[in-house]
Parts: sequence; C-alpha cells; structure tokens
Amino acid sequence: MKIIYVIKKGLQYFPPCLAQILCLNDLNVKMVVYHGKNTPQIDSILDQRGIEHYTFKADKQSKNRFDMMKNYLQIRKEIRCLQKKLNYDDFLWLGNAETAIAMEPKDLRKRKYLLSVLELYDEGSYVEKNLSKIIKDARLVIACEKHRAMIMYGRYNLKEIPFVIPNKPYEFGETFELDEQLNEKINQYKDKFIVVYQGIVRKDRPLDKMAEALKMLNDSNVCFFVLGKAQPGLESEIKKIYPQSVFWGFVPSPLHLSITAKCHVGIANYDMSCLNNIFCAPNKTYEYSKYGLPLLVSPNAGLAETVGVAGAAECVDFNDVNQIENGLKRIMKSYEKYSDNAKKFYNSTNLNELYENVLAKIKENI
Repeated sequence: MKIIYVIKKGLQYFPPCLAQILCLNDLNVKMVVYHGKNTPQIDSILDQRGIEHYTFKADKQSKNRFDMMKNYLQIRKEIRCLQKKLNYDDFLWLGNAETAIAMEPKDLRKRKYLLSVLELYDEGSYVEKNLSKIIKDARLVIACEKHRAMIMYGRYNLKEIPFVIPNKPYEFGETFELDEQLNEKINQYKDKFIVVYQGIVRKDRPLDKMAEALKMLNDSNVCFFVLGKAQPGLESEIKKIYPQSVFWGFVPSPLHLSITAKCHVGIANYDMSCLNNIFCAPNKTYEYSKYGLPLLVSPNAGLAETVGVAGAAECVDFNDVNQIENGLKRIMKSYEKYSDNAKKFYNSTNLNELYENVLAKIKENI
C-alpha cells in the first residue's frame, strides 16, 4: 500500500502533520508527500529521511483578503490537477480539513482516504459546511481530542467514532540550533525565570491580565516571552503593563522549541467563545511538557482533563489577575513536583504505537 499525503500549507504551520509524516516514515510506510512551502529546515528533514515530497507552487504569503482568495483558488486548482493524476489504488491521507475541501468532491468520494481534522469548526462556517459533505466517505477520521471526536461522530452521523491522536509533536530527540541573531537574544536571558506563551496573540487569548499578574509578582528576575504574531496594538499594550515582556514574533516549528527549552513555565489560555476553544487540544501542552515546564492553563475541558488531571498544570481564569498570580506562586513554590508531572504527561503518549493502530485500521477498511 502506498500513501499519498497531502497538506496545502507548509508543515511548519502544522506540527501534528509533520509528526504524522515522520511517524509513518518510522513505520516504513511507502509514502509520497505533497505540501505547501516548507522552511528549508523541514525540507532538509524530509530529504535526509529519503521521503519523496513535492511543493505546491501556488502556496504564497497573502498580503490581504484579495490575495488570500486568489492564492486559495490557485492552490485549489493545483491540488485538483494533482488529484486527476493520482492512481485510484493509492490511499490518500489528507492532513487537515482545509486541504480536503480544496479537492474535487465527486472524485474524492471515489477514492480511499483518511481525513485528519485538526480543529472543531463552528456549525455553518464555510469549512464546516464543506467538510460535512465529504467526512462520511472517509475510510477513517482522526481527531486530536476525545470530546471533538464524539461531537464529530454525532454531528456528522459517522459510522465510527473518529480515532483520537493527541497533538503531540514528533520527538526529534534534541533541539535545533538557533541562528546567530536568535542565539544572541536568548543568551541575554539565561539567568532569568522565563514564563512563555506560544501562539497568536489576539482577543480570544488575552494576555493583558497575564502581564498584570506578572507585575504583581514584583520579581525583576521574571521575564515573559511571547512566541507568535500579535494583532496590531497588543504588543505595545502588554509591554506597557509589563516591560520585561519579550516578543519574538513567529518562529517556525520546530525551531521554536530551542527557545521553549530554555523557559520555565508555559501558558495555554483559551476563552469559552466556541467549542473549538472549550475542547482545545494545543500541541503546545506537549511542547512545554517535553522540557518539564509546568503549565498555567484555562479551566477548559481540553486542558483541565489532560495536563490538569496529570498534575502538570494550574487551571486559572485568565480574566482574574489574582487567580493568575496565585497559580504562578503555587507553581513556583512546588516547581519540581509540577515539572516531574509534566514529563510524565509527555511520556504517556506513544505516537508510533497510535499510528501502528491507525495503519491496522486502514488495512481493515480498504
């Protein structure tokens, strides 16, 4: 059996997709990968492993909404041209829902395919409406969190509950070398206690109260790292509240782990504005716990029932400055206990074992 893996964007944006590809490679699966524009580092990882892979030429950075729509239509055309060339005997592995809905749906229904769904989309949204037309025809569906799996099972009247594989990134065994500029920057903070947030900075993931709580700690040795793009105005707002905040911008995966490895507490905060947030399944919980970072998280089910139950995190309301401050103090007081529990949480998920089970399921369904 040959697997054709398709993901319309670069793999640096989707660590779970990179993990899927590399785990399948570990299991000696014959595979060809079609992807968007990768970073040179990720292309190098694929090349070193001898993985046959090709880049969608239409994948480009969008400057505005018009650009975004134009690029989408171009990459959809490129994906559908690829689709026509594929053998019907090959098994398609679609890395996310956005890739799946870019395909020609009538042709897709005739094929054997697995659909990996990384998000839980609001009912009636563009992606959700189009996903609902193709998900029932998939031979296997993968979700990254158990509640999401059950919701999709009920919402789409699926024959089976989607297979659950947590968003644990691939275990590279080491961090990657930072370029000279980034290395020089991180070395400035080698003696600091670093609280880190990874992800987009926007209104549904507020950091202003986090900054206020750090200010209330009144500890000049504590720095706040933010790895990710910030919506306009939010960076200056946070720095004004807590001047010891350091914004790194977007650092592509897996390079960002070289910074995370030098931090001490990880933040995962989501509001309750949608089911995707309530049953969140961020890969950052594994990226933090990999290095033994205790976590400060929202009390959402996707966090409270994972790192919270594992004793690796303090669950707090990120709209309540006192809760955040007290949560940080509890972590700092019993740091080793939280750190040990974080490592145990990380080691509790064996990706290769899970993908062995997926491959067995695929063979049952073809």
